Amino acid sequence: MMYAAVFLLAILSVRLFYMQIVEGSYYKAEADGNRIRTLPVQAARGVMYDRNGIMLAGSRPTYTVVIPVDRKQEKLPEAELQAVAALLGMKPEDIQKKQEEYKVAFGSIPLAHDVGLDVVSRIAEKKADFPDIEVESQPLRIYPLKNAGAQVVGYVGEAGPDERNAEGQPYTSSTLIGRTGLEYQYNSYLEGKNGSRHVEVDATGQPVRYFSGEPVVSGYNVRLTLDARLQEVAERAIEEQVANLRASKINPTGASVVAVDPNSGAILAMVSWPSFDPNQFSRGITAGEWNAILNNPNHPLENRPITSMYPPGSTFKVITSAAGLEAMVLDPQEAIFDSGKHWLIDKRNAQGEAFGWINFEQAMEKSDNVYFYEIGRRLGIDRIAAMARAFGLGSRTGIDLAGESEGNVASEEYKKKVFGEDWYLGETFDAAIGQSYTLTTPLQMAMVYAAIANGGFRYQPYLVSRVDNLDGTPNKIFSPVKTGTLPVSQANLAIIRQALRSVMGKEGTGGFLFEHYPIPLAGKSGTAETNGLDNGWFVAYAPFDKPEIVVLVMFEHSGFGSDSAAPVTKKILDAYFHLGEFSPSAQSGKQPKAEGDKGGQGQ
Repeated sequence: MMYAAVFLLAILSVRLFYMQIVEGSYYKAEADGNRIRTLPVQAARGVMYDRNGIMLAGSRPTYTVVIPVDRKQEKLPEAELQAVAALLGMKPEDIQKKQEEYKVAFGSIPLAHDVGLDVVSRIAEKKADFPDIEVESQPLRIYPLKNAGAQVVGYVGEAGPDERNAEGQPYTSSTLIGRTGLEYQYNSYLEGKNGSRHVEVDATGQPVRYFSGEPVVSGYNVRLTLDARLQEVAERAIEEQVANLRASKINPTGASVVAVDPNSGAILAMVSWPSFDPNQFSRGITAGEWNAILNNPNHPLENRPITSMYPPGSTFKVITSAAGLEAMVLDPQEAIFDSGKHWLIDKRNAQGEAFGWINFEQAMEKSDNVYFYEIGRRLGIDRIAAMARAFGLGSRTGIDLAGESEGNVASEEYKKKVFGEDWYLGETFDAAIGQSYTLTTPLQMAMVYAAIANGGFRYQPYLVSRVDNLDGTPNKIFSPVKTGTLPVSQANLAIIRQALRSVMGKEGTGGFLFEHYPIPLAGKSGTAETNGLDNGWFVAYAPFDKPEIVVLVMFEHSGFGSDSAAPVTKKILDAYFHLGEFSPSAQSGKQPKAEGDKGGQGQ
């Protein structure tokens, strides 16, 4: 009996030695796993600043109520479910639905973002009532300008299980990543590196002590070329003009603004109307908010200046002019007789206008169609198309945003390829005044005028000027990129610029607003036919002799560009040059001149 006892004691001693010494580290880890939890710590995304240091996108600390990682598969007890639903002002079934539908294999299940300290205190004090609920501190992405520049700056959303960071590694917690705009384009700089902290809990799950884990590394700050003040002015000017148009029984479906430095390609402002508030996505967009955006027939998520394509109307006439001057089929001094329609094909000016004998500068300032029909006839479609491509049409500008459209240049080849049909002279007439199959984005046309204004240089438009290290020193600097030179002589560019200067004079389509403008400037109006009410364009650059800014405004389904788009252009220029309220039209009593830039009849 004694031998048996000794034998059993020996076995127990060996087992004890094995468990404590040989596998002691394993069981210690297992015990720590029961009492130590690892909590993810979200890195704050880098801040986006405008060119003057104004914050366009940043972060602030917030509290989020979550079902933690180790309990998210467990069904909440009924009492706890009712208690947390009452505390958060939610329906119990909505919480259950979140648990059932949460497909992300990592990270906690967020129940409520940006909760107040009263909620945080209640959960901490009544932990016994909420054993399966925790509060995490997370940075919340904020956009101080709200809807101003929303499509450009973009918004963030939670990463999915199949998405990876710049190093190719899967995201290990509910990280917010850029979904659209610059948030998406520069996500690898902005996102930073998440960390963690460890918490020791007692048998009831109450925290005992916290200690450090992986350190958090914030994202890089990004400095933009945008001017926040100009951006807000442009947004407000568009909204005011929409209200004015609606009061006149005109219902525009969309609008765009592009303001650019012609000497570098730096974008100063970019507006797409209608817009949305990206803060909705940061705090957790509700079903009602999402449906309001998704079901809006005017598509507020679309960044119209870079994605939407339209016939450019009479703003295209500068390209026909350049082609005509270079081919020497356009003599600026030659007068062409305008009877109101072309003598070969019954294509007319808008509203039945007839200007009689008219030279190049007069034709540009009045936006006469018959004159440019004739220049188009002399050129032929091939030379018009070649010059359009030389100006950059039919190709992406290369702006640092995703989703840019290429547009299209009207040509005999295009019609044959797409429609299998021959080309007609009447289509050359249409192409010469920016109709036919030519489609451009507002950004493309802004860059056309930037090249004319700066003396013939094409630049790649850009929105980010610098990425900063955490200590504020530059990590990466983005310099202007010249993409080409126009195949147009300086003498011919000067002729075109002088004609554009006349557009803003007493007899021009922009004269009613700009004849007495204190800053010398040049520009062009445009109206392009659509299936409904015409689209309106207006573009201007200033100062005339040393241009600093090009402003292009485009309204969908708004009528003449001189009526709809020109007033917005003026407000933006006023803001840029720090001018007060100036109303020459009120002083002179003049009304806008009708444009001759709508296509006529006949083939």
